[in-house]
Amino acid sequence: MLSFFSSQTSLADAALLERFFGPEAEDIWEHCDGSWSKIVELAREPRTPAWEALACAIEVLHRSFAEQLTTRNVLDSPDVVRQFLRTFFEGLPYEVFVVLYLNARNHLIRAEEAFRGTLTQTSVYPREIVRRALELRAAGVIFSHQHPSGASEPSTADELLTRRLREALATVDVQVLDHFVIAGAGDVSFAQRGLL
Repeated sequence: MLSFFSSQTSLADAALLERFFGPEAEDIWEHCDGSWSKIVELAREPRTPAWEALACAIEVLHRSFAEQLTTRNVLDSPDVVRQFLRTFFEGLPYEVFVVLYLNARNHLIRAEEAFRGTLTQTSVYPREIVRRALELRAAGVIFSHQHPSGASEPSTADELLTRRLREALATVDVQVLDHFVIAGAGDVSFAQRGLL
C-alpha cells in the first residue's frame, strides 16, 4: 500500500498517514495534492473518526507547546514560541491575529485568537486588546498573525498596527515583547528585526 507516495515522501510519512486513514490514505494523499499542509487544513474540520483523530493529534501537539510556555520565560524559548504559533496557524486559509498574554515573569497566561480576517487582511482593534490584557492582568504580550499568501515579510500596515498597539498598551503598562509574522516555512520577528 505504500507505493502511492512519491520519492519525496518517506516510508515513515506513508506509514503515518495510513495509521489515520488505512486503505483510504492513497485517495486522501491524491485529493490533497501531496501536501501535508492541505491535510492539516482538512483536519481542522473533522468529518470522520479518522479525521477527528488527526485533529486531536494536532491539538495535543499545540497544547504541549502551550504548556511549555506556561512554565518558562518565553523570551528564553523563541523556538517553542514559533512552534506553538505554527500549530496555531497551520492549515488556516485566512488571516488570524493572535495575542499571547504573559505574566510578569513572561510566562504564558493565555493565547487567544483576537481577530479573524480574510485571505489578505484582518481588522484589529487596540481597545479590545487593551481590555483583554487588563482582564487577564497581563504584564506583556506577543502578537502574531499569519500570511496565507506565503510571504512572511511584514507590510507597512503590519508595522503601523504594531506601533499603534504598543502605544495603546503602554498607557496601561503592558509591554509588547514581539510580533511574529508566520507564513509557510518562514517567519519574521519584529523584535529581531528591530521593528519594536
